Order: sequence, then structure tokens, then C-alpha cells
Amino acid sequence: MSLYLRPALPKDESFLNQLIYDNLFEQLCAWAWDPAIREPLMKLQIDGQRTSYAASYPHADHGIIVFDERPIGRLLIDRTQDTHYLVDIVVLKAHRGKGIGTCLLRALCMEAEMARKPLRLQVQLTNRAKELYLRLGFRMIEDLQFAWRMERAVGAASLVSLQAP
Repeated sequence: MSLYLRPALPKDESFLNQLIYDNLFEQLCAWAWDPAIREPLMKLQIDGQRTSYAASYPHADHGIIVFDERPIGRLLIDRTQDTHYLVDIVVLKAHRGKGIGTCLLRALCMEAEMARKPLRLQVQLTNRAKELYLRLGFRMIEDLQFAWRMERAVGAASLVSLQAP
């Protein structure tokens, strides 16, 4: 079994639309919405998210998470001069809870550590990934009432114990 990240390509558009639709449908409890307005509202949400990310993180790298040669998610990371910012990570529901997100986050933490930059993100308080971020050494740096801004500082809780020779 192989897990890797590759750049998003135009051919991924259909997959990404469905992935984001499914994720937002779940987050927003869209199943409870009036069916007559559900699809237009979902389209507005998806378009709004894309526009917001593009405006806020114009240089972010858009990656497709691939497992066993099949796309299973997406990862957006913005690498600036001073910090790495995890804009978004979404994994198909069928692949959650299997360690894939943990593996990817550990790799991002290691990358940021090697670059000597903090890794930041924002997580909704209801998102169970918040506990994973805490285990990986992230700390809340701002309470937004509905979400936390979090940071994993350089040198935070080691991912790997290294000893000098």
C-alpha cells in the first residue's frame, strides 16, 4: 500500500468538487436543509470556500492525497518566508480514522521543523482532528469562539528522538 501527495491537476476537478461537496454536506448538516434550496446553497458554499482560499492563500500548493493509486483527499499548504500554514486537509470519509491524516501531518510537521518554521492551522472546535493536532505538539494561539488558531512551534514535542553522534 502506498500513500503519497501529488500536485492537483485539471483532471482532478470532478474528484475535488465531490470531495468538498461531501465534506461540507457533512459539516453543515445539509441533509436537514430544504431540498428545494440545498443544491444552490451547497454550490454557494463550495464556490465561497474556493474564492476565500484563493484570495487568502494565492501561493498555496494544492495537493491530491493518493492511497493505493487512487485519490482519497486533498491538502492545501501555504509555505511563506516565515511560516507554513495548513490551509485545508480533507480525506474521504471511508479513509478517515486509519492513520492517513496522522501520517501526512507528521510529514508536514517534520518539513516545517527542518525549515525551522512554525506550522499553523485553524480547526473548528467540533472537529475531532483537534485532538490529533494537540498530540502532535500544536497549541492554541487564538480562540475564535467557533475555532482555534493553532501553532506547532519549532522544537515543539519531538516527532522523532534524534541523538547527536
